[in-house]
Amino acid sequence: MTAAIAPPGSPEPSRETSTKEAVAQALRRSPIIGVVRTDSVAEATRQAQAFISGGLEMIEITFTVPDATTLVRELLAARSPEAAHCVGMGTVTTADRAAAALEAGAEFMVSPNASPGVASVVTAADRFLVLGALTPTEVVAAQELGADLIKVYPLPPVGGTNYLSVLRQPLGDIEMLAAGGFGVDEIPAYRQAGAIAFGIGAPLLADTPDRTSERIGAALRMARGEDG
Repeated sequence: MTAAIAPPGSPEPSRETSTKEAVAQALRRSPIIGVVRTDSVAEATRQAQAFISGGLEMIEITFTVPDATTLVRELLAARSPEAAHCVGMGTVTTADRAAAALEAGAEFMVSPNASPGVASVVTAADRFLVLGALTPTEVVAAQELGADLIKVYPLPPVGGTNYLSVLRQPLGDIEMLAAGGFGVDEIPAYRQAGAIAFGIGAPLLADTPDRTSERIGAALRMARGEDG
């Protein structure tokens, strides 16, 4: 059974009692997953810290980052007990990667595909699972594998918001995350098309920490439907 994303105002469960529910609630409060995807360890660390400082509660370290599992361990070790953010791993394309992510302490997993092997490892560990899909057949298959959220990917090349809107007509009961490379200013349109969450990385970053925080704040307001 999937973990429903709780409505705003619900009490926050502790990570000790339910990591999966804690992630679901963090995503509801902060419906942007900050995607860290770079070939530099130093840049990956900088981006992750910028996302956390800016107020994102969902930080995804992809396996394309060198020694990604070490960075996940470091971020979790540095997190204070009062901190709200969750740290997960992305590009989890195989069961071996899922197992490595769990060993590193990842609190959620994101995949561009719908691998039964990944789903088996993650659901057995009772972690929040985001599986990737594009077509109606893939979306339903990902849900049947136990995904808590479906990452519709890659959206921009196949029609962006128009495609998502059409896809959701028969599948409106399935919660979907929009991903695949779009800008902050496109968030309202994807939200209008039916996305409840958004996977964004580099477009959230600016040339100074203050401007990055401002951009993240604006993006979160759009993602929550507070702007526009």
